[in-house]
Amino acid sequence: MRFTIQKDYLVRSVQDVMKAVSSRTTIPILTGIKVVATEEGVTLTGSDADISIESFIPVEDAGKEIVEIEQSGSIILQAKYFSEIVKKLPKETVEISVENHFMTKIKSGKSEFNLNGLDAAEYPLLPQIEEHHVFKIPTDLLKHMIRQTVFAVSSSETRP
Repeated sequence: MRFTIQKDYLVRSVQDVMKAVSSRTTIPILTGIKVVATEEGVTLTGSDADISIESFIPVEDAGKEIVEIEQSGSIILQAKYFSEIVKKLPKETVEISVENHFMTKIKSGKSEFNLNGLDAAEYPLLPQIEEHHVFKIPTDLLKHMIRQTVFAVSSSETRP
């Protein structure tokens, strides 16, 4: 696997999926983020076995190239280290490549990091959502609706 990606898109997606990654889990592989590069773009997945978040970064957005895929593939990287590295990279583009035995190289400018990865085939599969049971709502509208109702949510388990 080898691809180059715009740093801001990568940071945003990593932050999104980190919300589902738990550092304390009985399944060690779930402490990682699954990174999958295909011809369409890059997918990041984080899970704690109860909640899973998947973020997709397309190759192009509004005519602007975001990701350049040189070789497709997948890897699982330790979420804690990967997120810290990505946030602190100096340049606007990040090159991620997987070498032998899941050794992952992350480069940006003159900075270069090596992370040991895991086989993505070991990561649990997310359930597939049937397309005919899906509805779409604009993000801003959903946020507004949540803000309008969140005051009624109980903060105590004893009083629902």
